Amino acid sequence: MNPNPMVTKTGRPKLEPVGTAVLEQLAELDAQSISPETAHKLLSFQFDDSHHERVRLLSEKAQQGTLTPGEQDDLDEYIRVGTLLGILQSRARQVLRNAGQTL
Repeated sequence: MNPNPMVTKTGRPKLEPVGTAVLEQLAELDAQSISPETAHKLLSFQFDDSHHERVRLLSEKAQQGTLTPGEQDDLDEYIRVGTLLGILQSRARQVLRNAGQTL
């Protein structure tokens, strides 16, 4: 695990989950180090329906101001992972453009 604690929106320090730490390292990859095949796989990745539903429910509770601290942590994690995935997919699109391939 990443030994650097992060502070959540609830103000509590929390060690970063291993999966997020790995995604952060991947997001730092230079586009030239990603193969076109890997780029296509990254672009095809999506959260499954159960994750979309969980984010929707957490977002509704956040708008209503009824999130528990644990739920806020979960929502924060979804946001971090979604942001990192977006960065990876942006790099993947760059790889394919540079290789002259369609997206």
